[in-house]
This record gives sequence, structure tokens and C-alpha cells, in this order.
Amino acid sequence: MPVRLIVALAMAAAAFWATPAQATSCPPPPNVTGQTYEQAYETLHGHFGYGVVTVPDPAPPGTSFVSSAETVSCIEFKITGVRIYLEGQVPDLTGMTLTAATAEAEKAGFGVTTRQPEATGEWKVAQQTPAPGGRLAYGQAVSLLLDGSTEVPYLIGRTVDEARQMAADRGLTLRGADDARDNQIVEDQNPPGGDELTIGDAIDVVLSEVSPVSPSVSPPVSPPASPDDSPSPSPPESPRSEESPEASPEAVPTVALSGEETGSDFGVPPGLAVVVVAAALLGLAGWKARGGRRAPDRDHDRRREVRLVSRADPSPNVRIHESRDSRPAVRLHVVPDPGRQEIREGLS
Repeated sequence: MPVRLIVALAMAAAAFWATPAQATSCPPPPNVTGQTYEQAYETLHGHFGYGVVTVPDPAPPGTSFVSSAETVSCIEFKITGVRIYLEGQVPDLTGMTLTAATAEAEKAGFGVTTRQPEATGEWKVAQQTPAPGGRLAYGQAVSLLLDGSTEVPYLIGRTVDEARQMAADRGLTLRGADDARDNQIVEDQNPPGGDELTIGDAIDVVLSEVSPVSPSVSPPVSPPASPDDSPSPSPPESPRSEESPEASPEAVPTVALSGEETGSDFGVPPGLAVVVVAAALLGLAGWKARGGRRAPDRDHDRRREVRLVSRADPSPNVRIHESRDSRPAVRLHVVPDPGRQEIREGLS
């Protein structure tokens, strides 16, 4: 056989064995679907000695599961390398805002997709597919159904700064408060508190001109005291005498009645004022004679005689008489002298 023919046959045989058809005839790898990445690696590499390649590569942290596996290389129908595809558990994203849900999904190795293109980052996840705990291949997207409704806060009575902060916490803004002053408060709002709006909407507010002032509390007014509630003046106590009946009589000071004291400023004549004072003293003496309260005396047998003298007599005489009776009576004597009057106390 010519040498050229032998070389051509050898080259044809080598080309045949190097074609992909040889790779397709490699046997499939052992079934590791559903196992964790750690379990599958121990089976393929630790038991059979196969080389293991993961998708994605490297494997994400946390627990991953094998979704499928395939042979990547073999020699004479003996497997030398295996590729495994990994998937992970989907985290629970419900109740999160779109911004927070996107960050949590990317941390787990997934993407997100939404059904509302108008959604903002403050919208919240109402539903997700797959459900929380379900498995999804790494790199795939979690489908989210978002809810943009939010409750309108109660702003009436709040300052402008407080109202802005409360609206921002719900993803809302204020309309009509762009040029508001610090001392203004919200008098009215539309829609009212408790209604629902879509996140990103605005609340119409009406502002006051001044800040609210707490109503002042007036102190309770006491009713005027009636004349009957005023305490009755106690009768003057009789002066006590520590001296014997024979001692020199005590001088009774004479009070000069000026025009101001007698009521002359009110059109009352001075003489009439003297008569009124004398009549009052006479009535007081009669009250005591009828059993009125008397000031206690150390010596009950001592009695006094008091002389009431008008302004005409600047130095009246006072005489003290001794009485043996335990129940003295009062005898009144009026001196005909118009400038002098006497009140004497003795036995009846």
C-alpha cells in the first residue's frame, strides 16, 4: 500500500474521534437533582472523582440546591467533568417597600420585576411569585405585585413642619404649604384623615394665620360675703382692777370726737353723733344686764361705776362701789346737765 494512502487513513480516523459526536455519547452523570450543593459535591467529586463546575460560579453563600446536572467531558465513555445548575430559596418580600424588596432579592441572588410601571420605591409588595420559601434559579427575577395605597394622616391642628413630616412618612406631600410660615397650623385638609391615597399623591391643606393659643382659664370668683357672714364684734371686756375698793379710781380717758369721726363729712351734726354713741353704749349696758356675756373677773364682788361724759367734761370722775349680791342689776341715771351723762351700776 502506498505510504500516502496509509497517512490519509490515519488522519481521517483521528478526525473522527475528535468530533463532537464522541462527546454526545458520554454517559449522563449520577442523579443529584434536589440535593444541596454540599451533598452533590460530595457525591460527584468525593465518591466518583469527577470535576464539578457550578452555575453560577462561584456558588452563592447560603443554602443552594441542584436543579439539574450534565456531563461536560469524558474519555472512552468515562466521565471526567460535570456541570451542575444551582437554585436558591426565595426570601419573603411581602410588606416591604419596592426599594427594600429589590435590595433583599439581590442579596439572595435574584432580581425583581413588577407589574406596575408607575410604581415608585415607596410602594409596598402585596404579593410575590414564587411564594416565600419557593425555589428559583439564581439570576432569575421574582415577580412582584405592588400596592401603592396609603392611609391619609390626621393633620388638622398640626404645625406645618409636623404635617410635612407625617405626610412624608406615608409617602405623601402637602399642596398649599409651599410659602407657609413657621407659626401657621393646618385648619383643614382634603382628603380627610383616615382616607386612602396612592403613594406619591398630595394632600390639600388650608393653613391659619397664627399658631393656636390655649384658652386661658379664669380663676373661680368667690361670691361676695353677705352681711350675716361677717363676725359680730365682741363686746369690750370690762377692765380688771387689782386694787382694793378704797384705792383711787382709775381715770377713764376721754376721747375727743373730731368732725371726721362723728361723720361731719357726711352731713351729720357733731351733737347728733354724740347722742348716737351714747345710745349705743346704753344699749350695750342693757344687753349685759339681760344676761349677756361678761368678761371674767377675778373678784366677782367688785363692781364698777362708769360715767359717760361728753366733750364738755374733760376729766370725769369714776367711782367703784362694792356689791355683795351675786346677781347685780344695772340702774341708769341721767343727769339733767346737757353736757354730762352718767351710767351707774348698783343694786336694784
